[in-house]
Amino acid sequence: MHKKWLEIFEALVNTDTGFDLDSSTKLERTQFVADFLENLGFELHRERAAHVALKGEAPYLTLIGHLDTVFKEGEAVRRPFKLEDNVARGPGVADMKGGVVVLLAVVEEAIKKGLDGLCVILNVDEELGSKESRETFEKYARQSSCCLSFEPGGVHGEIVASRKGIASLDIQVRGIKGHASRLQEGANAIVEASHKVCQIYALNGQIGSLSVNPTIINGGEKSNITPDLCRIYCDVRFSNTEELEEFKRKLSEIARTNHIERTSCDYSLNERRPAMVLMEEMKQALEEAFQKLGKRFELEHSSGGADSAFFTALGVPTLDGLGLCGGRFHSEEEFALIDSFEERVRLSSELLDHFDKKRR
Repeated sequence: MHKKWLEIFEALVNTDTGFDLDSSTKLERTQFVADFLENLGFELHRERAAHVALKGEAPYLTLIGHLDTVFKEGEAVRRPFKLEDNVARGPGVADMKGGVVVLLAVVEEAIKKGLDGLCVILNVDEELGSKESRETFEKYARQSSCCLSFEPGGVHGEIVASRKGIASLDIQVRGIKGHASRLQEGANAIVEASHKVCQIYALNGQIGSLSVNPTIINGGEKSNITPDLCRIYCDVRFSNTEELEEFKRKLSEIARTNHIERTSCDYSLNERRPAMVLMEEMKQALEEAFQKLGKRFELEHSSGGADSAFFTALGVPTLDGLGLCGGRFHSEEEFALIDSFEERVRLSSELLDHFDKKRR
């Protein structure tokens, strides 16, 4: 990695952009990245929780990444950027500040080749679910012929070819209060919720690769009162819309069947991110790139969601995991492998060339 890129990398890692900061603060702190793109000839503007850089006209070759991390304010001072031989460490070093550096290098290379019709989106709310920036991604997805996303690659060079979608399931079970010693007076919402949690959890392995995991449960008021309310939150991951629809049908059956008399149940299921799928056109582009590079990278399916899915949901060929390779994401042991930089830049550049030729 050239000294120029290392300096940008260090500056990014040493800039706190955690979930405890508002989007405007994170955009201000990362303005130097937008300035870099502006110096390459891009037209810069800010949208909700995102820097957007455009060069030329649509349809765009779009490159995306996120500048935020999961670490609180002060983490960069406590654990600043550190480079030992081939391994870089620091908050967000792989997820995904290293990927942002790869993205910038790919963009610079594209400009040198004379590519036009480029779009770069760098958001600051990805670790919060991209609630603010989703609209921006979807707007430019409708104007894109491809999307390259620079989330981290696997420790052995893996590329993310597909991702699960994410949905949030909130369940409310209602019962009737009563004295805890007089079971007949009340209807225990916690007991009813327990039945439903077991039924929902038993759906794992029954609907394709869909997973559902109850992660938060709250109920009860006092030790001597039968609880009349219990709330459950479940994390739901799915590989396609068919899986999610089948889950909805089974969930409806579970919700309307009560085991404890005089209890009731309602719920809300909200899709937070769609699933990302590998499209045939991206498969062809990858095959061409592998042949030109004389090397292949393993393709993996990730259970984690990402912004790349907003593009495949709108029919845009997309690939993810093009950032620096690394591991232990979201932890103090997170690391990025510097020697993966050049290969990631070359692979991404070959993919851009493929889609540039396709749109002519």
